[in-house]
Formats: sequence, structure tokens, C-alpha cells
Amino acid sequence: MEWSTVIVLCSTFFFFLFLGVPISFAIGLSSLITIMLSIPFDAAITVISQKMASGLDSFSLLAIPFFILAGNIMNRGGIALRLIEFAKVIGGRLPGP
Repeated sequence: MEWSTVIVLCSTFFFFLFLGVPISFAIGLSSLITIMLSIPFDAAITVISQKMASGLDSFSLLAIPFFILAGNIMNRGGIALRLIEFAKVIGGRLPGP
């Protein structure tokens, strides 16, 4: 990586932070700006879309929405309350920190 690319990345990141943009959006926007400035525009669109698609093609990332879905299903079905009551019966008398 060239120094000019690093300077553009860091300066745009800190600029967005100075403006009060949330960190996640500042990272994304500064990355997009750096990619757009470092490679030609027509290739940049292709590279950005491929990187985004390959980044989301991970089984580890798929676990997050499925755990949220499982929690919502357990909450709506009432099993979450029964699991908490069961945990209280098993370990409720033990002292905690």
C-alpha cells in the first residue's frame, strides 16, 4: 500500500469523525473514497461490489441473524420465560458475584 493511499484513508476517516459521523459509517465512507481514488472508477464499482458480496458470504456472519431469529421465536413462544425459570430452579440458590 502506498503512503498516499494511507494518508487519504486516515485523513478522510478523521474528517468524518470530526464531523460527528458514527464510526461505522466513517470507516465505510473513508474506505469507499480511498478505493474510488486509488483505482479507476469503472473497476472500482466492480471491486466494491465483489468485496461486499464476498464479505457477506461467511457462515460466521450468518450465525448472528439466526441467533436473533431464534431469540425472537423463543420469546414469542414463551419458551424463553420457561428457560429462565428453569435456570432459577437449578442455580437460583447459589450466591452470585
